[in-house]
Amino acid sequence: MPKKIFCAAAILLISASGGVLSYAQTEIIRPRSLGMYGNASLLFQAPTPYRNLDGDKKYVYPFYQYLDLSAAYPEHNVFFNTFFRGREVLGGDQESLDVYNAFVQFSNTPGTYEIRLGRQAVTEGVNFVLMDGALVRLKPIHGLELTAYGGYQENDLQPEPERPGDSFGLFGVKLRTDAILGSVITVGYELYAPDDFSARQFVNASFKRAVPFTDFADVYALAEIDVGEGNLALLTTGVGIVVLRSLYLNLEYDNYEMDKDRNEYKLDPIFDIFSVGRLQQARVGLTFVPASYLEIKGSYSYSHYDHLEDESTNGNIAKLGFTFNFWEEIGLRAFQGFYYIDAGGDTDYAIGLNTSLYQEVMTGWELQFAFAYAYYDKITNQSGNAFSYILGSDYVILKDLVLRTAVEFNTNPDFHRDIRVDLGLSYYFSTSM
Repeated sequence: MPKKIFCAAAILLISASGGVLSYAQTEIIRPRSLGMYGNASLLFQAPTPYRNLDGDKKYVYPFYQYLDLSAAYPEHNVFFNTFFRGREVLGGDQESLDVYNAFVQFSNTPGTYEIRLGRQAVTEGVNFVLMDGALVRLKPIHGLELTAYGGYQENDLQPEPERPGDSFGLFGVKLRTDAILGSVITVGYELYAPDDFSARQFVNASFKRAVPFTDFADVYALAEIDVGEGNLALLTTGVGIVVLRSLYLNLEYDNYEMDKDRNEYKLDPIFDIFSVGRLQQARVGLTFVPASYLEIKGSYSYSHYDHLEDESTNGNIAKLGFTFNFWEEIGLRAFQGFYYIDAGGDTDYAIGLNTSLYQEVMTGWELQFAFAYAYYDKITNQSGNAFSYILGSDYVILKDLVLRTAVEFNTNPDFHRDIRVDLGLSYYFSTSM
């Protein structure tokens, strides 16, 4: 097991409930007329503790600028989007301009083709890749979709801290159909060509459909094979069942082998924490919605993995969360979560809880409170308690202009007292021509 990752992960679990600006939209909403839209954000944070590689601690003052800009020309089916972050650290020597996407997209009115050029996130394969290149999507007949993509990822031009260790070229094709046996089936091929290593080839396939003769269950599977090594790189298979109208059950099995060439941008944080070799994991999850104002989610995972080279063990992960809106009339929403992670043996475990409250004081003004606690013990013989408190406010100063403020207090074995103030502005704009 990588010795430093569990510590970082435990602290990440503490800070996950904080107010971090997201750099990815879940859905792109395009205007119906020629115009531009998006939002610009400024965030100043002070003071922030920073530990150098030699272990010395100092305080720095980060200043972030975010711009999410989109433009559309619907009459000619042209769309443009870019998102970038400027980062200046006062009192330190860190600064960067991180471009997360910058692409132009062309399509036709029937929707039979789509061409995207520029920096873009590619999720057609198993991994998430930020690529400078082109993607073409064709729909020649109903129920059939063909996607081809290719490009290059230059290490020095990638955002931090997600920057990979090596530059590489990428090429892939993917076929998707929903016209066979009432299923959604995909088959893909991906060529990964790092500058300093031999090229590697991967084949992947996925399948999803409702269980025959039922309207309450579906099955799914995803697999990837490393062609050169002849190994099963990834296998995920599961079934989802609507047990009752308000109760959903999910059963899943995962088999995953760490890829040292591509681990910089894998999406499985649990695997990163625990395993240096192959991971096998069985999961069960429940979602229960007894009332419109209450949702309960729970899950349990049992894992078998290599925590050290050629040394295997078993692990357990249990999570329970409540999202409730009992006080909708007064604008109060809340979340409560608990988790337990056991990596096997007498060390490598964590237990903790997260709480979040959101209160609409009045129209245009919302208060947020978050609390997180964890106790962890690692194979590096470091253990301790970690706490985090965050009190924040979003206030609409003017139309489309939001003032964001927050005070954070954190304490853990690395930073016994970390108090910081966040001050930000977000402006949402839209213009038609």
